[in-house]
Amino acid sequence: MTGKLRLERPELAAQLAASVSGRQKWTNDADGLFLAAPRRTGKSTFLKGDLGPALLELGAEVLYVDFWANLNVDPAALLYAEISRALLENAGFVARMAERAKLTKVQIGAAGTSLAFDPTQIGTSPGSSLTAALRELYAATSKPIALILDEAQQLTVSPRGEDVLKELKAARDTLNQPDDVRLMLIMSGSDRDKLGRLTNSKAAAFYGSMVKTLPLLGEDYVAWLGGLLAQSNPNLGRIDTQAMGSAFAMLGHRPQMMDRAIGNALNPVTRGDASFEAAVLEHADAIRSSERERYTDLYSSRSSMQKAVLTVLMESADTFSPYGAVTLKSIGAVFGKTASTTSVQSALEALRKLDPPMVWKSNRGEYALDDLGMIEWYQEAKASGKWPPA
Repeated sequence: MTGKLRLERPELAAQLAASVSGRQKWTNDADGLFLAAPRRTGKSTFLKGDLGPALLELGAEVLYVDFWANLNVDPAALLYAEISRALLENAGFVARMAERAKLTKVQIGAAGTSLAFDPTQIGTSPGSSLTAALRELYAATSKPIALILDEAQQLTVSPRGEDVLKELKAARDTLNQPDDVRLMLIMSGSDRDKLGRLTNSKAAAFYGSMVKTLPLLGEDYVAWLGGLLAQSNPNLGRIDTQAMGSAFAMLGHRPQMMDRAIGNALNPVTRGDASFEAAVLEHADAIRSSERERYTDLYSSRSSMQKAVLTVLMESADTFSPYGAVTLKSIGAVFGKTASTTSVQSALEALRKLDPPMVWKSNRGEYALDDLGMIEWYQEAKASGKWPPA
């Protein structure tokens, strides 16, 4: 219904840009801005369409990397590729030609110019560290660098991820000076707990930083939708934005799902006899119910041990320690038999190998649910006395 139209959020973007660039006092966002928001709630759209342009307005060189763009590629490699692209784009003509010809020095007349840094070797050879690459990029652009890493928790599943995070911190410490922020790090995630693994332990590279929740789309978005609907469908009359807001909240503040409910309500075949707003609410409830049924089917199709592991994982969330005595006892209580380390490990690996996976694992051996929606489904089922599913 809305096509490529979207609600812009310039004020929020300007505030965050000012904070991460060190222009706003009494925050530590210049040390690293960590933003969490649930899947499909507009996080990536905001980062690319609002925050990126706001940082450009401040004169920054903005690099954006989506670690979910290709899950078959090492996240570290995706980061290196983007920095390499920016380096080559900003290098002089001679340097670009030298790199393409695999030369380290090019002679022009009596004067020579050398390619001081090989962008294709970031992280793979001495002198080509991430810190050196970002320092070269700053020198080439004479601009502060804003590095936006979307779904940054994926670095924790990369064999090189921990080293990359440490290098990013080292680059920040090297480039940034008091009152002169030359490297801005913005890391986002669709799972607050997973993203928090970059900050919440003393071994984490960004220990001490705080994960903030990106504000969800709310009343402004619903009012904007109402305006679009009134303009494109004047026959609807005055739009009840309160009812629309209830439907949007029911759908977890996800624009794509709201578009689906609105599209069904506008379609004469699927609308029924209800008013437009009532039809939107009805279709929103149907979408939500369908998602809950999918979770029920996913859970019910697993083995008894896998169900027990999932149950304890949903109950304990980020405190889940798979092979600890307390966890093994809890899994055994759900399973109805003693749970061994081997049986739990087998269940976790089976859940990870599903397509899509039900369980996520970091390179440190930490486990979490891949889809946080399952926790909400689990909590609702428990609260309504419908747990475990029949």
